[in-house]
Amino acid sequence: MEVERLGILGGTFNPIHLGHLVVAEEVRERFSLDRMLFIPDYIPPHKSVDVAPARDRLTMVRIAIENNHSFGLSDIEIRRGTKSYTVDTLKELKGSVRAAIYFLVGSEAFLQLHTWRAPPELFHYAHFVIMERVGGKVTFEELEDYLREFHIRFPQVEFYYQGKVGDLHIFIAQGEGFESSLYLTPVVNIGISSTGIRRRVREGRSIKYRVPSKVEEFIYGMGLYR
Repeated sequence: MEVERLGILGGTFNPIHLGHLVVAEEVRERFSLDRMLFIPDYIPPHKSVDVAPARDRLTMVRIAIENNHSFGLSDIEIRRGTKSYTVDTLKELKGSVRAAIYFLVGSEAFLQLHTWRAPPELFHYAHFVIMERVGGKVTFEELEDYLREFHIRFPQVEFYYQGKVGDLHIFIAQGEGFESSLYLTPVVNIGISSTGIRRRVREGRSIKYRVPSKVEEFIYGMGLYR
């Protein structure tokens, strides 16, 4: 039986916007993923900003992706009802699906991987697609330096540079009983942020063409971000 190639895009989605959707589809196509699964956080441990209720954010993702048959939604972290840790989610998914998991993460967030829960364990469950927005701040050399520092902190994980294919840099993470690929890939930057959308709502400004139309209707209908 052929193993599915499953992309994972987690986040607060506060709210989900067109930038999330464009990047998810770009990565899905580039890595020939069978599905892209969106996973909203319940209580994101690295966020201090107030967020909309979890069920509202779940609903916004559901209506944002409903017309893309390659996109799916999981409430795994919301059902857990506690703080959202990536390692717990990836471990649970790995045990429940027959799939090669590709976890999408922004390049700047990846450079904080050592602060996440059980950092070495993450590589047991997924490959990493490290997304660098065009014109972004993280260079290949900075990522290479970070992986060296990560190995010093966690010597049970070793990293090897496999090479470059087009504009894609590929590393291998290895340790006892696991091997994972890390891909540094450029992604489009369309200049939309959830922070900016929330600010525009508070200021009474339009968010049209920044979020899907049904998400816009939901935000105003529920009185979110006022």
